[in-house]
Amino acid sequence: MCKNILFGAMEYLNYFSLIYWGIKLFLRKYNVETGRKGWVDNLIIIAVSAPVVWLCVKNYRFAVYSNMVTYILVIYIYLYVEISSKRRVEKLFTLVVIYINSMRLIDLLVVAVICEVNRVSRQDSLDFIHMGIPRSLFIFILIIIYFFIFYKISNGKLYEYLYENDFYRYFVSIYSFLGIICFCRVYRFGYEERLIQYWFFYLLFVFIVCGVFVFYLLRIKGEEQNRILNMRNNLMKAHYLELQKAYDENKILYHDFKNHILVLDQLIREQKNEEAIEYIESCVEMTSCLVNSVQSGCEIIDIIINRKIMEARDKEIKFFYHVEYIGQIAINDIDLCALLANLLDNAVEACEAVPDKKAWINLKILRKNDLLLIQLENSLSTNKSSKKHFFISDKIDKKLHGIGMKSIEKVIEKYDGYMEYKVSDKFEIFIYLSICE
Repeated sequence: MCKNILFGAMEYLNYFSLIYWGIKLFLRKYNVETGRKGWVDNLIIIAVSAPVVWLCVKNYRFAVYSNMVTYILVIYIYLYVEISSKRRVEKLFTLVVIYINSMRLIDLLVVAVICEVNRVSRQDSLDFIHMGIPRSLFIFILIIIYFFIFYKISNGKLYEYLYENDFYRYFVSIYSFLGIICFCRVYRFGYEERLIQYWFFYLLFVFIVCGVFVFYLLRIKGEEQNRILNMRNNLMKAHYLELQKAYDENKILYHDFKNHILVLDQLIREQKNEEAIEYIESCVEMTSCLVNSVQSGCEIIDIIINRKIMEARDKEIKFFYHVEYIGQIAINDIDLCALLANLLDNAVEACEAVPDKKAWINLKILRKNDLLLIQLENSLSTNKSSKKHFFISDKIDKKLHGIGMKSIEKVIEKYDGYMEYKVSDKFEIFIYLSICE
């Protein structure tokens, strides 16, 4: 009787933990805000999940490692997150499949290893499959494993990599699903002596694919770093050429200064005041383009913004800015380049689609104690006035555009920052970064 109660309690905790941490993981990763307090959400998850847990436990009593349990868990977690988010959640189903299948495969793998150890040592075997104390203790260990995996995935990058890469996400979901079907059948109808060999080949293929995946990620990361370095070098080169051009034009202006004074003197003597004012204004306009617009005290900020101001003017985009004195900050040049250059590139690209020369960009950069505040606004064309489609690039090479957005997010995360954006008839984004040592 006590064994039955212990077994039932541990099985309930097993499925509750599997469901609870799965739901919490996907709600967090998809930034689902319910508006309720955390403990209320937890109680709702437990209460709503109770019938599903009961069904899974009852099913296990009649058919150990049933595939039906896997289907029930996948569908339930998918529907719960989908309903809670109140919107269509992209790529959720395959990610839920990977989560459930991975947790169940861990269960199956540990049981296979223990059974193989018992067989080789010829000791009394511990039954981790059927009802009993060994199975109950094993479930307790599984519950700890579920929490550990939840913690690692919540704070790691594996989820993001699978989310971004469709091929590997579909591959892992299908391959894990096939593993569940095959191994569950073996466990249900008796332990095979060659089971550990099956596991060896199954995991060997997984490690090979993971190695290829890691190589792919390293290559993508290298491409991103090279792109940022090339962007920074190009900006520095363009800035140097602009300074050289301004120096040459300053020499010409200085050479013509005497002639300008003579012309103004003659206009004033002839009391042609309006003509004199127009001439002065033309001289002021001519000299204003020779002076760097932004002087923040941070060289890389000045280089990037001044360059983008010139680019916007060449494309007939009005560029408004308010950049206070920033000084030296604890953000390296490469990260600043990745953040500002990509932000302004996206703004310029969006403005290029605005017709009738109505495009504009408004940039504000302030320093408040140990925070760097960046606010960027830009006009939008009518086909980009929705949050759903704003980040879809019109560039031919959409891959680079995606890398640019990832670079922005990585810099914000690296410096404990925050980003918030809004899309209406214009695009607004607000970013703050910690700039203390």
